[in-house]
Amino acid sequence: RTLVEAEITSRDASNTAARRRAAAFPVAKTLEGFDVAASSIPPATFDYLANLEWIRAAENVCLIGPAGTGKSHMLIALGVAAVEHGHKVRYFTAADLVDTLYRGLADNSVGRVIDTLLRNDLILVDELGFAPLDDTGAQLLFRFVAAAYERRSLGLGSHWPFEAWGRFLPEHTTAVSMLDRLLHHCHTVITDGDSYRMKQARAQG
Repeated sequence: RTLVEAEITSRDASNTAARRRAAAFPVAKTLEGFDVAASSIPPATFDYLANLEWIRAAENVCLIGPAGTGKSHMLIALGVAAVEHGHKVRYFTAADLVDTLYRGLADNSVGRVIDTLLRNDLILVDELGFAPLDDTGAQLLFRFVAAAYERRSLGLGSHWPFEAWGRFLPEHTTAVSMLDRLLHHCHTVITDGDSYRMKQARAQG
């Protein structure tokens, strides 16, 4: 029994490590390392997101707020927690995701690319709106969001409030249609306050 339990433990650890590599997180962040007291995220909201029930319900999370207010840390930490609880996760910046979809245009494989992405339980898309999208990029992103709707959970981070998404999406109708699907089953978290990075820079003199 001891040998079997050791084998199971080793296999679980190996599977978790494989899922973490496949997620392609840019840095290692954890929920334990997130300073809830210094954040504008209400503790009750943090606790709900941390229990990951929204992933099992195929709901979305949108983190909206200025740079340096914890959006990326929270997104990645939720992804890491999901991996540790057995979920398949994939992280992208918005630019990388759109580039991935663009490459599918070359051989007409966008549908297969999206289907492959949706094998994950949670897809994280950070830095949405850092750069404007052209018509094709916006349509590809909408196609991805529409395919994920009520099937998989999306975690998004953006410094633009929803009413300003027309600044980086060229078509108003695309922005409205995308938000319609994103927000139907969504937990929206607004982050604000001073940038953590700027605070640390000032503290370091």
